[in-house]
Amino acid sequence: MDAAATGIPSQVRPHGYSFLIQPFVQKPYIWLAIAQHVIGVVLLVVGYAFAVRRGIKPWIAAVAFIPLAVDARQLTLEHYVLTETAYVALTAGGLFAIAWRDRLGWAAAALGGTLLGFAAVTRTTGLPIIALAGVYLLIRRVGITRLIAFCLPILAVLGSYLVWYEHSHGVYAFGQYSGRFLYARVAPIADCDRLELTTEERLLCMPEVPDNWDQRPDMYIWSNASPARKYYPDVEDDKILGGFANAVIKQQPGDYLLMVAEQTSWHFYPRPPIVGGAACLANWWIPPVAPGKADCEPRQYTPVTEPLLAPLPSDPGTIPGARQFHAYGEIVTTPGPLYLIGFLAAVFAAVWRPRRGSWRNAADALLFVGAGIGLMVLTVATSLFDHRYAIPAVLLIPLGLVLAISRINEVARTPRPAVSRVNEVAETPRPGVSRVNEVAETPRPALGRVNEVARTPRPEGEK
Repeated sequence: MDAAATGIPSQVRPHGYSFLIQPFVQKPYIWLAIAQHVIGVVLLVVGYAFAVRRGIKPWIAAVAFIPLAVDARQLTLEHYVLTETAYVALTAGGLFAIAWRDRLGWAAAALGGTLLGFAAVTRTTGLPIIALAGVYLLIRRVGITRLIAFCLPILAVLGSYLVWYEHSHGVYAFGQYSGRFLYARVAPIADCDRLELTTEERLLCMPEVPDNWDQRPDMYIWSNASPARKYYPDVEDDKILGGFANAVIKQQPGDYLLMVAEQTSWHFYPRPPIVGGAACLANWWIPPVAPGKADCEPRQYTPVTEPLLAPLPSDPGTIPGARQFHAYGEIVTTPGPLYLIGFLAAVFAAVWRPRRGSWRNAADALLFVGAGIGLMVLTVATSLFDHRYAIPAVLLIPLGLVLAISRINEVARTPRPAVSRVNEVAETPRPGVSRVNEVAETPRPALGRVNEVARTPRPEGEK
């Protein structure tokens, strides 16, 4: 909200969301929540239309979007002044644009590039999605003109942002906290006794870590007990923090990869094994019973008269239906195994009998599922496990799953080309065999003459 009011890009996070919410700075924030709910409804309608256009039966397309329509975390996050709703809409919109038609037009390619480029300056995790979309277009062989139409607006959006950020802060960057975020990610596994570090970097080691930080590496960023806050509180220190993080990853690659793989897998659990601070954080993304009454309850804030004043927490009192909404939130969330099923189905659809039938739905399934799973892996690798960061998957993976099922069903119904050829050959008379039968059925002239002579009576007196 500060960046939206001042028009100066934040050094912590990209400015895309702040740009989008500028019309709401001088208004009660309830209007922002309403706008984000409207965006959610638009996503349902556009996503359903896309699925039907891609050949999905209407009732199956409707089932695919039930998670987006009813997921309690999705609905709760639409009330927050957070990037999730806008980021999901921009990402999904960009992917819909490039996958909408069998033959991609240059205008659709440009629209897809623009939306994905803006998604990347809303959250930098959108940058790898641009690369995934580019690979998808190469696989589809859309042609050089469409590729250029896709790439030009991306370069324009990202390049303009870098120039603007440099004008505001003196460096070409999307932000100056990336090293700090990565430091927090690797700090829990850092074995400083066997790491080769500079003197500045060694100050970032923390021998005694509070128990509730085990699954909350973000505490290394925001807590006053963190050495990062104690020794390197300024944005100019980001290079030192990034150097520490790179040293840990290079010297403990196995530990880092194991941590990323383990915590990414939590997204596939029916109930992820989160405890302490991580379990507390998870409660922030479902409807609260009583805002602010407990440490793990999200707060409600009083309105402010000026956009740059920090709002104070308030006690809203008893909220009608709060317990029922909270119970709904504890039950109605997208189950983790659905994400795993979507991933396996997309891979199977791509590798099972690839030469039979159209491969297009398999490519689309890989695009949407790959984007959903990729964001899970990326956020765990660079930040932490958090249900909030998996929100894009609520839309992307179920859609990819039904596209994969459509491809599998199409292949199962398509007859094998080799079998059809064998049947065709078997039913075609062989020239040689036909001639033999014809000869066999034709009376033999020589035998006929012999029989005729044998049956003719001899004239009297003839010997």
